[in-house]
Amino acid sequence: MVTILSGSPRKNSNTLRVAKAIKEQLLQLNPETNCEIIDFHDYDVPNYNQTPVDVNQLSPWQQLVIDSMSSSNLVFVLTPEYNWMPSAELLQFIHVFGAPKYKAIWENKVFATCGTSSGRGGRMPAVQLSNTINKVLNVFNFESFVSAKMFESQFTDKALDESGLSLGNEEYNKGLLTFVDYNLKITERWH
Repeated sequence: MVTILSGSPRKNSNTLRVAKAIKEQLLQLNPETNCEIIDFHDYDVPNYNQTPVDVNQLSPWQQLVIDSMSSSNLVFVLTPEYNWMPSAELLQFIHVFGAPKYKAIWENKVFATCGTSSGRGGRMPAVQLSNTINKVLNVFNFESFVSAKMFESQFTDKALDESGLSLGNEEYNKGLLTFVDYNLKITERWH
């Protein structure tokens, strides 16, 4: 199982385009891949220092994320770039669910990060996500790792249509395929 977290709260975002493109690449490489996209457009996690999330009374969206990530060996974590930072929703998700009681979503996984941009960008959010996830894994001794292979989806709306299909940019396509293929191989090797 593979989970793709599309960490933008915007409806039909560029980040969702990349998530759909990754899913398409996964299915082309192996049509039997069980893959789920979690769209943060439906995000409903309260702020960390406000009402705590009750693990026994999760919302449908929260339960979907927990179930999907718990069942996955590979988790792609995608974020739009907002002022060189990942989305607040994605960071908040990590803060709220980065705890021992949610071990199942962090343990025995490969995490692959991607930053998306409508221009030149994506690198810093992918690096920051990598650092943040690594910190969670380190502090709670979760046996997982963040892949060294990141992806910067630049000029996303000029490379992918709303369905995540290529608009013909061969350099972009090659980079995306390398990102997906590398992380699949690392996950298969580790598992």
